[in-house]
Amino acid sequence: MTALLAADGAVVENGLVEQALEFVRRNTPVTATLADEARRIERRTYPPEVLREAVVNALIHRDYLLTSTDIELAIYSDRMEIVSPGRLPNGITPARMRTGCRAARNQLLKDVMRDYGYLEHMGMGIPRKIIQGMKIHNGTEPELVEDQEQFILRLFA
Repeated sequence: MTALLAADGAVVENGLVEQALEFVRRNTPVTATLADEARRIERRTYPPEVLREAVVNALIHRDYLLTSTDIELAIYSDRMEIVSPGRLPNGITPARMRTGCRAARNQLLKDVMRDYGYLEHMGMGIPRKIIQGMKIHNGTEPELVEDQEQFILRLFA
């Protein structure tokens, strides 16, 4: 899940988080506006910090007991969906997630990802990073959906 480094510190292979962010970067447009008469400001469709949090959450909180399932990242013309296998754990609901209620399904994986710098161990990523980040970026609010044996996060362009 982290970048694989050679002895000299060079990146040999990107991990899943980096690969997902690169996939989105390659497959979503960048818009540009003029800050003044001379300078151009580019803006990505989805802010990298929101994407990073969403992908890390999907990796950490998915149900690894469901075999033959994968995390899905799909880009549509008006939205992106990140689908994580498994029901939400321990009485967590989308509404409770919005308020910062949290429960770790995979505590060891969460600790490893924290140690590698992928999360801050706060448990407030949904309200503070994802929801707030999208509101600031483009005024939209993500959808959090539990649908049978999967959790879906929808980010709107």
